[in-house]
Amino acid sequence: MAKTIKIGFIGSGWARIAQAPAFSLIENVELTAVASPTDQHRQKFMKLFDIEHGFADWRDMLQCDLDLVCVTTPTFLHREMVTGVLESGKSVLCEKPFALNVTDAEAMVTGAKNSQGLALIDHQLRFHPAVRHMKQMIDGGELGKVYEVRAVVNLASRNKLDMPWSWWSDAAKGGGALFAIGSHLVDMNRYLIGEIAEVSCNLGISIPFRPDHNGQPKAVTSDDHVAMMMRFGASSVALGSSSLMHVTTVGAYTWFSFEVVGSFKTIRLDGAGRLWEVANTDAKGGRSLIDAPRWKQVEPMLSWDELVLQEKIRQSSLAVHGIFAVGFAFLANRIVKGLRNGEKQLHDAAGFDDGLMIQKVLEAGRKSDKLHRSIKIQC
Repeated sequence: MAKTIKIGFIGSGWARIAQAPAFSLIENVELTAVASPTDQHRQKFMKLFDIEHGFADWRDMLQCDLDLVCVTTPTFLHREMVTGVLESGKSVLCEKPFALNVTDAEAMVTGAKNSQGLALIDHQLRFHPAVRHMKQMIDGGELGKVYEVRAVVNLASRNKLDMPWSWWSDAAKGGGALFAIGSHLVDMNRYLIGEIAEVSCNLGISIPFRPDHNGQPKAVTSDDHVAMMMRFGASSVALGSSSLMHVTTVGAYTWFSFEVVGSFKTIRLDGAGRLWEVANTDAKGGRSLIDAPRWKQVEPMLSWDELVLQEKIRQSSLAVHGIFAVGFAFLANRIVKGLRNGEKQLHDAAGFDDGLMIQKVLEAGRKSDKLHRSIKIQC
């Protein structure tokens, strides 16, 4: 009989939506403990997932017999919590954005090198079947020469003027569209294409004040929309090419599009997790904007156990939460396999070294916005 993998959670927000439901789909996995300082949230989480152990202080939870701890708290809490988990000898999965700054990221990288287990970051889109297929197409030369990458994420998650001020509104605590959403897109660019050498970024605050707990207006310091241009470096398949990224969290609708443009064809991932392709030879000549692109859907190939997992996902709450929740289920499945096999690294998973490089890109973006010029990435 396969070993039972025991999971603990620090934080009960994103973990309730994606992480706990995903691990619940996998056989011989036990959701063992949760730590959350708010009693109501903690009790609700425990009841929802039939968890026996609950703690107000995350340090107390580390006394439990756990194979993996998922840290799903706000960014400014990551360093202390991740360090504590690593020092306890347990594997850790840290929510993105990885760190508050490069200094914290470097400290966690150092701690991970001395740890006994896995040290991973929740960049789950890497394990979404459509994204894996995108990488196979790029690496296999199906797109030809990569010309550019274009990503647009339009969210309505923060467009209401009366949404309360929180850590998300505070740049000093890691809030903002660049860190929260841009970190995923930066990782997608690095995973699919390669390292980023330079960035030029513009951050914006459309809603400059949010009501505090007394209902009084409080200044927002974090960006709610971002436009950033990245240039790929030597360690990429598109040296010198550009990646354009636009993210807003104050839109009127939701839209996700990630396109890779090549000399043979263009591929696009949409918000439903579908992969599309259009060949350059299918386009009509001239400058007509009437001719709609002839997109064809591409179906990724899945192994048998992934087909079973995919069907479980379709029948679960994860399906309604989009590609990030679905992608996490495939990441969770891979993590459980790695823990059972005693693996110290997972191929294609984002590790702490990846987190450090992403952190450098994000901080370069903030610096570029402040200085109004492009910033080179220091490797």
